[in-house]
Amino acid sequence: MILGQRIRLWALERFDVSQNYHWANDPELIYLTGMNPNPKSLVDIERWFDNVCNNNNQRMFTIKTQDGEYLGNIEIGDIDWRVGRGEIGLLVGERRFWNQGYGSEAIELMVNFAFEELRLHRIEARVLTHNTRAQRVFEKCGFVREGILRGSHFVAGKHLDVVVYSLLGTDERPQTQAAAATLLETETEAAPA
Repeated sequence: MILGQRIRLWALERFDVSQNYHWANDPELIYLTGMNPNPKSLVDIERWFDNVCNNNNQRMFTIKTQDGEYLGNIEIGDIDWRVGRGEIGLLVGERRFWNQGYGSEAIELMVNFAFEELRLHRIEARVLTHNTRAQRVFEKCGFVREGILRGSHFVAGKHLDVVVYSLLGTDERPQTQAAAATLLETETEAAPA
C-alpha cells in the first residue's frame, strides 16, 4: 500500500473486477481515455485482470479513499527496465471524485513510487487532445508537454491527436501535500525506535 493524504494506492484485487466492468463500458470514460470502445463482458474484464496480474512490465494500483471507497486506477505500464522508462495511466471512474485533486494526488504518489522504488528514469503520459482535464492534471504534477502525435488514436469514428508528456527523475517536481505525506511516512518508518 502507498499512503497519501486522502487516498491509498492498493494492489488490484479480483473483487475490484466488477467496478472495472462498469467503467470499461461507460461511453464518457471510453471517449475521455481512449479505451477500446467495444462492449466488454465480465469475462473480458476478468481476462484483463489476469493479464494485468501476470505482466512483469506493468504495475497497476487501485485508488481508494482512506475509508476504502474505490474511485479509480493508476498504472505504470510498458515498462522498459533496461532504459528505465514507463508510461503512466490514470482513470478516476467515479464522477463524484472528479475535480477534487484525487487524480493529482494519485499521480504524485505513483511518480514517487516509480522513481524511488522501481528506479525508473522517465515517465511518459499520453492524453487525447479533447481531455483537457487530464492535461491540466499532468501539467500540475510537473509533466512537460513534449508534442502532439497527430491522428495517432482512433475513437468514436475519428482519428484523434494525442498530447505526449514526460517527467524525468532529475526534473524538479512541485512539492505537494501528497508527496510530503509519502516522504514523512517513509522517514517515520526509517527512524530508529
